[in-house]
Amino acid sequence: MRKISANCLIIAFLALLVLGCEKNAIPEVTEPVAEDMSYVKFFFHAEDAPNAGFFFNDEKVTAENSSGEDQEQALDYTSVYPSNAYAVIPSGSGELEVRTLEAQNLASTSITTEAQNHYSAYLVGTSENYEIAFIKDNLPEPNHDLIYWRFVNTMANIPFSVDVYAIRAAVPATENSPAEDARVISLGQGIPYKSSGEYTELAPGSYTFKVFPSGTDYDPQESESFLEHGLTLASLGRVYTTQIRGTYTEDPGSSHIDYWRDR
Repeated sequence: MRKISANCLIIAFLALLVLGCEKNAIPEVTEPVAEDMSYVKFFFHAEDAPNAGFFFNDEKVTAENSSGEDQEQALDYTSVYPSNAYAVIPSGSGELEVRTLEAQNLASTSITTEAQNHYSAYLVGTSENYEIAFIKDNLPEPNHDLIYWRFVNTMANIPFSVDVYAIRAAVPATENSPAEDARVISLGQGIPYKSSGEYTELAPGSYTFKVFPSGTDYDPQESESFLEHGLTLASLGRVYTTQIRGTYTEDPGSSHIDYWRDR
């Protein structure tokens, strides 16, 4: 924790109003920090898990999320920390754990991170077996003219791998531009539980992100998907992830799919 606290002091004067070191929290940062630090984003994707927090080498690394002065709170299903960036931890090897407010250990795993690299940590599974999925985020080089998207599968008990597509809607002709046909962009084939696809470049437009069971017959544009959501992409220079989460059901709902900005 000595390294983390020192890092907070270094960046505090640069971010006094919007960043900082909360009690029991790692600073939320978007710019490079000390060379011996790694970036991690934490997700709570176990649908039936009690409120909990992530700990790295026995130090809490997710925020209090509390309106009380001293009352420590934990995060619940669908929560993300930090909300719009990455936290920082010392690079190297260590033990990542998820604990309840009563100090019950829900899951743990040994991790190794490389300095200045980005990662996502997910609490996944069910009450029978909670786990931590730890995935390296191979972020593309910053480019203010492009949009990138990837997919992560964290749905517990899912009985199949998935194929994922971004379907860009057709664009009608205007006075200044010709019509564009609908486009089908693959975000990955055969993606198993606790795994991800690669970041893929997408053009601005209206998209439907569709998830299909691998090995089945389907038409990406016309077939009914296992899960899907729709978005309009307009902000260039952004990097996102669509995720499926929670526990498998044959008829999943909107809480089982979401997207998040990585950069």
